[in-house]
Amino acid sequence: MQGFTDFYKLGWNDWYKTQTMNILEYMQNISTQVYVRGDIIFKEGEPHDGSMYCIMQGMFAVTKKLPDGTQEIIRGLGPGEFFGELSLLTRRPRAMTVSVVSVNARVGILREEQFEKLARINAHFLFHLLKSTVEKLHRAEARLTEIEKLVEEIQKKETSE
Repeated sequence: MQGFTDFYKLGWNDWYKTQTMNILEYMQNISTQVYVRGDIIFKEGEPHDGSMYCIMQGMFAVTKKLPDGTQEIIRGLGPGEFFGELSLLTRRPRAMTVSVVSVNARVGILREEQFEKLARINAHFLFHLLKSTVEKLHRAEARLTEIEKLVEEIQKKETSE
């Protein structure tokens, strides 16, 4: 209830600024790692390591392994975005591979204990996480619709032959 009380007293703009500052201050205290082009942060299928990653610099590719063994690029990620949160939340193996595509890259590594603490003290962080997760769900649904249409086309061709 404290977060709501603060929001009510401060108003949206001031409350939003304090929430954003809290995240930035908190992120200053997490460990960082520097990578170079071609480095793989984690691979699809690897067990979760209790970490999510916040991009501070550089560009990353998120890829998924196809049945023929090739990697399909799902999307690119850049500064201000994060990845690895799904495995952190579900404790399931990594769903995709993330690799560096820019010359240099730097990420903040948010460990499970830090994640839980930040989630408890910062509603803005949770909102941003929820928004990102919903966007991922929408992309997955759109991809599923594309695949369903392809399957229907193949089935129509097979039945007409």
